[in-house]
Amino acid sequence: MAVVEKTIDILGDENFSAVILSKVMPENYPVDIYDEAVETLKTYALGLMTRIESVNFPNVTMVKAHALNGCKSLKRVSLPKATSLGSGAMRECTLLEEVNIPLVTYLPDYCFLEDRALVTVNFPSVTSTSTAPFFGCTGLKNVTMPRLRTFGGSLFYGCTGLERIDLPSVVTIGGNAFYYNTSLEEVNIGPDITTIATNAFDHTPDGMVINLPVAEGVISGAPWGATNAVINYETPYAGTVPIPED
Repeated sequence: MAVVEKTIDILGDENFSAVILSKVMPENYPVDIYDEAVETLKTYALGLMTRIESVNFPNVTMVKAHALNGCKSLKRVSLPKATSLGSGAMRECTLLEEVNIPLVTYLPDYCFLEDRALVTVNFPSVTSTSTAPFFGCTGLKNVTMPRLRTFGGSLFYGCTGLERIDLPSVVTIGGNAFYYNTSLEEVNIGPDITTIATNAFDHTPDGMVINLPVAEGVISGAPWGATNAVINYETPYAGTVPIPED
């Protein structure tokens, strides 16, 4: 079922709701949404639509705050041209498994908060984040962000399934970045690192390995909250996520 207008906004947009969704009968909402005409998802555009299982908007470039917030059945999101995500864009989508947003460069606060079924994320263009984009993503295991350089606090707060992470381009690791990552075994850090917050690794397991390319004492605050971590200084980056060439 196609949408004829360029923007989705079910709040106050009668034309949109008449074309594809029904405000009166939520059970009529489509399970899978695909549309080439849409270019922007406005605030709460599809928020709280508990029936939707997949969305594919090949020409959307902007996703505003909470656009897909609370879609409890949502499993797949494809936004191949999106360059902008709003705060909480996909928060509390507890069944979300697959995200395809390759061009976005910034992850806003709480954009995937408590998306517990999310196991693998690949953001090849992301260079920075706001606060806690993956807060409480307990199923998260595989993270690929080769260009990530700086991020706000609590990046992986409560990601209890995360076992290993490679940060080939990171410059600054923020506060509570890995707070309560109870399964974390190894962190590989690239050659540009300059700062690690004093509580970045609070409540991580004994014996966790942090491989650092700098000499002991160069970065203050060690062991950065990881009381019994193994810190290997002057270790060349050897992560499986390669350092980008550009």
